[in-house]
Amino acid sequence: MNAKDLILIALICVNVTLASVGMVLYVGNAEPAAQAATSNRSGDYIMVTGPIAGGREAVLIVDVVAQRANLYVPKAGATAAGQAFELKSSRNLATDFSRR
Repeated sequence: MNAKDLILIALICVNVTLASVGMVLYVGNAEPAAQAATSNRSGDYIMVTGPIAGGREAVLIVDVVAQRANLYVPKAGATAAGQAFELKSSRNLATDFSRR
């Protein structure tokens, strides 16, 4: 082997190494997969916020396992730092959506 062949082999090895490092860095920075529809769920709750009558806000929490929907509103005079909520309404979704 002459010097040109050794230089060519060395350059090929360097290019393969750089391409591998670049691929590892690219794959490592890829965004994580979406976890929206996985079978291992952290909780069986759906929470929705929105305005209700009188310009007040409310939180609706649906417990999928217990099949209940609870409506919470902030207590009067509650501060933003430590808001206390009170239960205004609770519904049994199994009976609400059953056939009659």
